[in-house]
Amino acid sequence: MIYKILLICVNIFHVNTFSLNMQINNEIQKPLYRYWNCIGFENIMDDHIINNKPFKFEVGSIPLITWQNDDKKLVSTLNACKHMGSKLDSGSICNGNLYCPYHGIKHTIEDSCGIIKKHDGKIWWSYNPIDNNIPTIPYFNDSTYVSTYLTFDMKESLPFCIYNSLDLNHPEFVHNGLGFGSNIAPENYKTYLNNPEKLGISFDYITKSSIKAINYDMKIKDRTANYNEVIYPSTSWSKVSSINDIEKNIIIGVSMLPLKENLTRWYITLRHNYMSDIVGKEIMKHATKYILNQDKSQFEKQIKNNKLKEFISWRQGLKYEYHMIPLRNYYNDYKFPSIDDFIIELSKDNW
Repeated sequence: MIYKILLICVNIFHVNTFSLNMQINNEIQKPLYRYWNCIGFENIMDDHIINNKPFKFEVGSIPLITWQNDDKKLVSTLNACKHMGSKLDSGSICNGNLYCPYHGIKHTIEDSCGIIKKHDGKIWWSYNPIDNNIPTIPYFNDSTYVSTYLTFDMKESLPFCIYNSLDLNHPEFVHNGLGFGSNIAPENYKTYLNNPEKLGISFDYITKSSIKAINYDMKIKDRTANYNEVIYPSTSWSKVSSINDIEKNIIIGVSMLPLKENLTRWYITLRHNYMSDIVGKEIMKHATKYILNQDKSQFEKQIKNNKLKEFISWRQGLKYEYHMIPLRNYYNDYKFPSIDDFIIELSKDNW
């Protein structure tokens, strides 16, 4: 009942939500492999290139592999030989071609399956991408910012990882202790529904003494100014600034890759333009890892039966959740990317 009341409130106060949701349903609900999927960081790929080794990865249950050819171009194909189905990740690279370890069958750029690109310190893959623009974490070109990269595996589905990234109510309980969570309510909560692929919220959040102590190079009095955004289907980022020192920012971006139904890898970009020395970077990194481990602990407590989760979830609504209704609409028809569905797509394309 509470959630129905919230739904009515959203329709009253956000008159464009319905039309936006129709755009979402009609425009962006395509298979995940049609979008850009982050599959790792550039430095990991560079190590494989230096050692002349292929790099294997999976998008959902789709097994894939990439290597660099003699034209310095990254090539990707299925991690399965076109002769008798051997895995290719233990194969050898010679003259820019990948050779199967079973019978030496050569795989070239003509065997490409999907497109590989480097962007913002990460490697991205897509099959027949619906958009050439790869999701970007803010300030990636700005030399005044320093970046740190982290990887976490979270025992939760991609949609619920995304919901968590825009959930204003869990910090009080999950990120308590030395975390930033507080039982003092956010202020100036606003939602931003600007286009079918991006949804954002802004709010001011109370600053605990532990957070003030960590951020020694930022003038913080009582509250921080925050903006969180989801870029459909698998990217989220948040920006935290001091109301008293607005030019200094910390951005935490997460590029998510589903590995199993309830296992999602987070490729994290930590970016800030203060506390940029070695000590400051280490403090920022360890504080971020502390917060992410709190999320990880909660995800391990989540139910893993997806039918039960679908049946029970969202029967209860909370304050500061107006944005969660259109956010959930993003994932109404989400399907974990399976090799079975991908084979059907490849067959239709006469791959």
